[in-house]
Amino acid sequence: KAAAEAETRGWKLSQEKNGWYLDQLKQKGMSIEKPSEQLTADLRKVGNVMLVEWLRKSGDDGRKVIDAYRGM
Repeated sequence: KAAAEAETRGWKLSQEKNGWYLDQLKQKGMSIEKPSEQLTADLRKVGNVMLVEWLRKSGDDGRKVIDAYRGM
């Protein structure tokens, strides 16, 4: 029960802080925009390469972690 309550508080605080930081950036003149499809694709490609390299090093334990994450 305590863990569930802590998770709820943590997510709420994270959302509040994220909003606050975005507001601060906008107030200082920064433009916040979604990344282009090309940038998103490029980042995903790099992430996949990094994942393959990590899985090669971490073996079966790493595969179990990723499978559990993807199963969420």
